[in-house]
Amino acid sequence: MNPTVTSAIFKRDFISYFSNPTGYVFICVFVILSSMATFVPPAFFNNNLANLDQLSTWMPWILLVFIPAITMSSWSEERRQGTDELLLTIPASDFDVVIGKYLSCAAIFTVSLLFSMFSIWIVFSWGLGSPDMGLFLCTYLGYWFLGLAMLSIGMVASFLTKNLTVGFVFGMLLNAPLAAFSIADWFVKDPKYAQMISRWSADAQLADFERGVISLSGVSYFLSLMVVMLYVCMVLIGKRHWGTGDDGDSRWAHYFGRAIALVVIFGGLNVFISNYNSLRADITTERINSLSESTITLLDELRNNDEVDTILVDAYVSPTVPSEYAAHKLNLLGTLQELQSMSGGKIHVSVYQIENFSEQAATAETRFNIVPQPVITSTRGVNSQEEIFMGVAVRHKLDKVVVPFIDKGIPVEYELVRSILTVAQDTRKRVGVVKTDVQLFSSFSMQGATEESQLITELRKQYEVVEVDPEEPIVGDYDVLLAVQPSAMSPQAMDNLVDAVKGGMPVAVFEDPMPMPWAWDVPGTSEDRTMGGPMAMFGGGQTLPKGDIQKLYSLLGLEIDPEQVVLQKYNPYPQYPFPEFFVFIDEGLEAYGTPQPFNLNQPISSGFKQLLTIAPGHLRKDETTKLTYSPLLVTGNLTAEVPFSVVGRMNNIVDMVNQQKLSKESFTVGALIEGEYEDTDDLMGDLAEQAAAEEDEEETPKLDETGKPIEKTPIKAVVITDIDWLFDEFFRIRSQGEQNITNLPDMKFQNVSFVLNVLDYLAGDDRFLDIRKRSRSHRVLTLIEKATYEARKESRETIDEAQTEMEEAIEQAQQKFQGKLDAIRQRNDLSPQEMEVMIRRVEVTENRKLERQISQLRKDFQRTQLQTQRQLDREVRGVQDRYKTYAWILPPILPILLGVLVYFHRRGGEREGVSKTRLRYNQREE
Repeated sequence: MNPTVTSAIFKRDFISYFSNPTGYVFICVFVILSSMATFVPPAFFNNNLANLDQLSTWMPWILLVFIPAITMSSWSEERRQGTDELLLTIPASDFDVVIGKYLSCAAIFTVSLLFSMFSIWIVFSWGLGSPDMGLFLCTYLGYWFLGLAMLSIGMVASFLTKNLTVGFVFGMLLNAPLAAFSIADWFVKDPKYAQMISRWSADAQLADFERGVISLSGVSYFLSLMVVMLYVCMVLIGKRHWGTGDDGDSRWAHYFGRAIALVVIFGGLNVFISNYNSLRADITTERINSLSESTITLLDELRNNDEVDTILVDAYVSPTVPSEYAAHKLNLLGTLQELQSMSGGKIHVSVYQIENFSEQAATAETRFNIVPQPVITSTRGVNSQEEIFMGVAVRHKLDKVVVPFIDKGIPVEYELVRSILTVAQDTRKRVGVVKTDVQLFSSFSMQGATEESQLITELRKQYEVVEVDPEEPIVGDYDVLLAVQPSAMSPQAMDNLVDAVKGGMPVAVFEDPMPMPWAWDVPGTSEDRTMGGPMAMFGGGQTLPKGDIQKLYSLLGLEIDPEQVVLQKYNPYPQYPFPEFFVFIDEGLEAYGTPQPFNLNQPISSGFKQLLTIAPGHLRKDETTKLTYSPLLVTGNLTAEVPFSVVGRMNNIVDMVNQQKLSKESFTVGALIEGEYEDTDDLMGDLAEQAAAEEDEEETPKLDETGKPIEKTPIKAVVITDIDWLFDEFFRIRSQGEQNITNLPDMKFQNVSFVLNVLDYLAGDDRFLDIRKRSRSHRVLTLIEKATYEARKESRETIDEAQTEMEEAIEQAQQKFQGKLDAIRQRNDLSPQEMEVMIRRVEVTENRKLERQISQLRKDFQRTQLQTQRQLDREVRGVQDRYKTYAWILPPILPILLGVLVYFHRRGGEREGVSKTRLRYNQREE
C-alpha cells in the first residue's frame, strides 16, 4: 500500500465534493430527512421516549437514497471525463486506488452524519429533553457502520457504469436488499423463512446499536460486507490487466469463485458470532441493557450445564403498542437479545411482531394460548382500550412455561430468567398450599365457580403447586408450605400443621387479625369460624371448632395478640386520603425515626422500598425461645395499637387516631424465624433435670427415653400478620405498573415481589431474589411532559370549576323547588285535601321544570367539558407541532450557511486575476 497515493486520491475527491455547493444540497436533504424521520412520526410523541427509534426505522431507507448520491460519481465521473486512464497509470496498486476512493466517500458520509447528529441533538436540547448520551452516540455509531457497508456496495455500482444516473440507480438496487429484508414478511408468507431473511436486514443488525450496545456481531456484519464489496471493487478495477478470449473468461470464473468463497467465510463467521455474541458493551448512561450480576451468574451455570439442550423462546409482540408500553416493549426485546447473546447458544429467541388477526396470531393462540390482551391507554387525557400482544413461551424438551402477557409493571428480566431456568431444570420444587377457609384454588360450589387466585397462577410459573389437606398428617416431599389464615382450620388440621413444622418443613404463615371483607370472606384470628355456604341459606352458620393458633406461635417462639391491629399515621401519597389502617412499610419512614423499615441484612427484604399492609397485626419475640428471630418489616413510630373490633365500628378512622395517644413504638409485622427444634415431650424427667443441673463445661446431650441422643430438626418460617396483600387486586396493580387502571395511580408498593421472595427463600431457591427487585428507566421527553402537564392541569381546573358550578346550580334549583312545597304546607287556609292536590300539582309542574333545568345544566357542563378537552388537544398539538417545526428549520441551517460561504468563496476565486473590463463585459453578457 502506498499511503501517499491513497492520501492524494482521498484529498482530491473529498475537497472536490465540499468545494461544490451541490454537495451541501445533498447534505441538507439528508439532514432534513433524518430530522423529519426522528420527530415527525406520531409515534415519537406518543411513546414519549427521548431516543432515536423512529429514525432507526427509516435510516436504512434514507441511506438507500443518500449513499448512491455519494458513490455514483466515485468512478462513473472518472470514466465520463476520461480521467480514469490517468488515475490508473499513476504508480499505485489497485488497492491504493480503491481505498483512496472509499475513504473519501466514507469521510463525506461521516461529515454528513455529524451534521445530522448535531442538528438532531440541538432540537432535543432546544426543549424536548436530554436523551441518554450513550444511547444517542451508540445509535449513530450503528448508522456509521451501516453507511460504511452501503458505501462499498455503492462503489461496486459506480464501477459498473460511466453514467451518473445509471450509477445512482444501480447503487439503490444493490443496496435495496439491506433495507427490504426488514419487510420480508410482506412477500414471504411463511413466518419461519421470513424471520430467517429479516435476520440479515440492516434493521436487524442495527438492533444492538439502537439499544445502546456495541456488539461484536453487529460490527462484524457490516465490516464483513464492506470487505467483500471492496474486494469486488478491486476485481472490477483490475480486470483491465486480464487478457481477452478464453483467458479473460477463466479469470471471471476464478475471481467470481473467490468472491463467493469470501461470502461463505464471512457469512459462516457472522452466524457463529451471532450465536456466541458475548463480547458486547452497554454504553448507555442508565445501563438499560445490562443484565444483573445474578443473571450473568445463572447464565454461566446454564452455559456450562451439558444436560441442558437448546432452550427455545418464542416472543409474540405487537408491532405498535400504546405509549404506556413503549419502554416496556424495548425492555422485553432488549432483554431477550441479551439473554440469547450471553447464553453461549443455549437460548434461541424467535421474535414475532404480529397483528391481532393474522395467521401468526392464530398460531400463538393454538400452540401457547397467547392472545392479545386488552389494556387501558390514555391519549390526551382520554382513556381508551386497545388489544396488544406481549406474550412469551419458553420450551425445553417436554417442559414449557407460557407467560400469556407480560404487563408493564412486571420486571422483564426476572420474568424471562425465571421461565428459562424453570424449564431448564429436571424437576421443579414443590409448594404445598395448606387448605384453609381462604379459597386460593379454583373450585365449584352452590355459590358458583371460583377462579384460581393470582397467587397460585404466579407460583405455577416456577413451582409445582400442590393443595395439601391438613386434616390428614402432612407428609410428602414439600420444599415449602404456605398457610394462609391457618387459624381458620379445625383443631386436627392445626395439630397436623404444627407437627409438619416440627418435622422440619419450612413454612410461610400469613395470619390476619382483621381480614378485609372486600378481599376475603374469612374470620379474623380471634373471631368465630362459622359454617357458610348453602347451609347459611337454611338457618345454618353454626360455629365450627377452631384450632389453637397459639400452638404454632409457641413453637415458633412468637407472642402475638390476636385481637390487636396496628394503625399508622403515615401516608407517602398525601394527594390521596388513605385511612390510617393502610399501614405503609416505606423507606421514607427512616425520616420518622425508623432506622430500618426493611431488614437490609436479610435477602428476603433487602432492597425493597415500599409495601402496603392493611390493618395488620404485630408480633414480638418470646424471650424464652432459643430460635433466631429476625424482623423483616417494621412500621414507623407514629402508630396506635387498637382492638380490631373498634376499627370495624369506627366511621372516621382519622378522628380515632387523633384521639388515640400515638405510641413511639415501631411494630414488627413480619419476621423470619430460624433455628433447631428439640422434642423434649418424651424425655425422662430425671434425665432432663440432671442434664440441666450439670455444671460441666461441655454440654451434656439430651437423651430420649431409650437413652439415645435426641435428633434436632430445623425450624425455618416466615410469619406475616396480614393476608390482604395476597388479594388479586395487588397482583393487578403490580402488573399494570405505576400507571394502572385502578383508583390508586402511581402506586409503587412491592407486595407481590416480597411474597415471592419469602417463598423462594424458604424453599432454598435464592436465584431470583435480587433479579425480582430490579427495574430499568428510560429517558423521556421531560420538557414536553412539563408543558402538557401544565395544559392538562389548567384543563382539569376548568372542568372542576364547571362541575362545581353545575352542582351548586342543581342544589339551588332543588332548594327552590323544596321551598315552594314548604310554602304550601305552611298555609292555614287550605284543607288537607286541597293542600294535597296543590302539592301534587306543584310537584308535577315544578318537577318538569327542575328536570329540564338540571338537564340543561348537565348539557352545559358537557359542552364545557368538550370545549376544554378540545382546547387541551389544541395546546398539546401546538406544543408538538412547534417542535416539529424546529425539526424542519434548525437542521439545514448550518449546511446551508456553509454552502453559501463556499459558493461565494468559489465565485471570488474565479474572479481572481481577471481584469475589471473583462468582468464588466461578462456582466453585460449575463
